[in-house]
Amino acid sequence: MDREATFAGILGNEAALRLLKRALIGGEVSHAYLFYGPPGVGKRTVARSLGAALVAGGDGAAEGRARRGLHPDLSEVEPEGVFTTIGQVREVVRLAASRPFEGARRVFILQADTLNVQAANALLKTLEEPEGEAVFVLLAASREGVLPTILSRAQAIRFNPVPQREVAGFLAKRAAAEPELAAALGRGSVGLSLRYAEEPELGELRDAVFEAELRDAVFEAGFSLAGDFEERTRMAGEITARAEAVGAAREAAYLEEIEEPDRRAREGAKRAGRAARDGAVHEALELLALAYRDAAAIEAGAPELVANADRVEEIRREVEENPGADWAGAALALGEVRVALAYNVSPEAILEVALSQIRRNILAPSPGL
Repeated sequence: MDREATFAGILGNEAALRLLKRALIGGEVSHAYLFYGPPGVGKRTVARSLGAALVAGGDGAAEGRARRGLHPDLSEVEPEGVFTTIGQVREVVRLAASRPFEGARRVFILQADTLNVQAANALLKTLEEPEGEAVFVLLAASREGVLPTILSRAQAIRFNPVPQREVAGFLAKRAAAEPELAAALGRGSVGLSLRYAEEPELGELRDAVFEAELRDAVFEAGFSLAGDFEERTRMAGEITARAEAVGAAREAAYLEEIEEPDRRAREGAKRAGRAARDGAVHEALELLALAYRDAAAIEAGAPELVANADRVEEIRREVEENPGADWAGAALALGEVRVALAYNVSPEAILEVALSQIRRNILAPSPGL
């Protein structure tokens, strides 16, 4: 097999890809890797490509099946809710100790930052003293999110955001609408940029972040600094409704891929829809933070750094009308709010808190706030 073709079509992260190609060509593949970096920068895609090459052992047809998710020796473990459970890990350990079904190796892809202490401990011995030809590819947003005992037993490879110009060029080749804008909104993620280019629901979510309709007036959710609690609640409801629409679209798309969905398939579709909805709420918070960073860039006299390039004048107007506002502080405040997403707090409540904290951070304290 031509190992140059193993990672063909993957944008960015050339250093990581070169390292993995050398390992494949030289036969010096580690028994465990940790791919870490921000979401959407190619970690999972590269893990699947690497896994397909390893289980196929040079068989082109088998590698093709593995890439399509049809090879029994390439397993991707999805968390059950927030965490990968100890039961899931024990099943992985059991399979790792047995011979491959048909391939040259077994490969397991897991999300390392979803392993709780019990699940991580169940995996430790296998990572330390692997049996057979099993290879583990662990994915995480950062090294800090992985337990040190797991981190010490895997070869860590960093994945960085893909340069905006590369993403924009890729989107332009696909004839995407406004490739430069979609690439900027994707923030180094090819997958997210594609979604902005192709999914109208995500565009509507972005519109809701900037503008929440209330009666006959238009309130800018992100920049409405003087609204009372009722207004913020309505704004949060509008953004949440858009997030629900993203989830509903994902659930429908999941079911469309199955000719005759049974109860199990419908449950899977609901889980996928909930995950997409929660992801959309997270993205709404990211969009709020991005809008404030754009405001800070304009205030600093650097409009060329603005990601929301189609809303520069709108953001500039808000900056001029609110002199002295701490836009950078508002963006940082959202980091604390995003933590609540891991604790099953209602999306609407999260957004209400976000908008309230933003108001406190941006406005100078005054009586009645």
